[in-house]
Amino acid sequence: MEKMNVLYVGDSEIVVSKYLVGADSFEQANFNDNSRFFREAVARLGFVEMTHINPHDVPLQFPGTIDELTRFDVVIFSDVGYNSIVFYPGLKPPYEYPLGPNRINLVKEFVERGGGFIMIGGYLSFSGFNAIGGYHNTAIEEILPVEILPYDDRVEKTDGFVFNIVERDHPVTTGIPWDKTEFTLCGYNKLTLRDGATLIAEYDGDPFIACRQWGNGRTAVFASDCAPHWVGDFKDWEYYPQFWGQMIKWLAGKA
Repeated sequence: MEKMNVLYVGDSEIVVSKYLVGADSFEQANFNDNSRFFREAVARLGFVEMTHINPHDVPLQFPGTIDELTRFDVVIFSDVGYNSIVFYPGLKPPYEYPLGPNRINLVKEFVERGGGFIMIGGYLSFSGFNAIGGYHNTAIEEILPVEILPYDDRVEKTDGFVFNIVERDHPVTTGIPWDKTEFTLCGYNKLTLRDGATLIAEYDGDPFIACRQWGNGRTAVFASDCAPHWVGDFKDWEYYPQFWGQMIKWLAGKA
């Protein structure tokens, strides 16, 4: 099968813990790589060449030109906020102007030229926790099959839920026994379906998986996460890699 080049951005953080022990205190930092669940699942497919960028590496590593970006077939944002994409390093004197191209607009141009783009849910996706995801009213929202709320859009479902497939014969969902779901998810971002977009799955009346043709390219959303905690045990389901493989192929225009 033809190899597909995928740029996956997000799903990691640096955690700093402070310990107060009587008269003493100290801090400890660790790197938490939640991207490994998605990366390992997709690697098993055999037809995806994946480049992963951690959120803290975006300023230096995310493509800064459309030629660099169009080396990829699909771009994935998951739990990486608008600020991480749009800011550049060196925002201190001596300044050089312009600071650099608007990488949010580069993603829009990438799709317009025929690329595939998906946003996967999380605390720093769409609007996100306390709306710090920041994608409402941006070029990213413009190309997606959904509209993004201007305020905190999280729906926490600690008691668990399973989404409902609406389009079973869509290339993204076909061939998967959705009636035999053996997983539980624990949250998602509340979104509004755009006119003309294709609803593939929903939960409680909210779009959960949706897609859209935009320009010469394709875009999609998956409203929950692909990493803990919202992903629940969906990441352990035997058809998890197949689902993401079919999503990637559709976004790349191969299905």
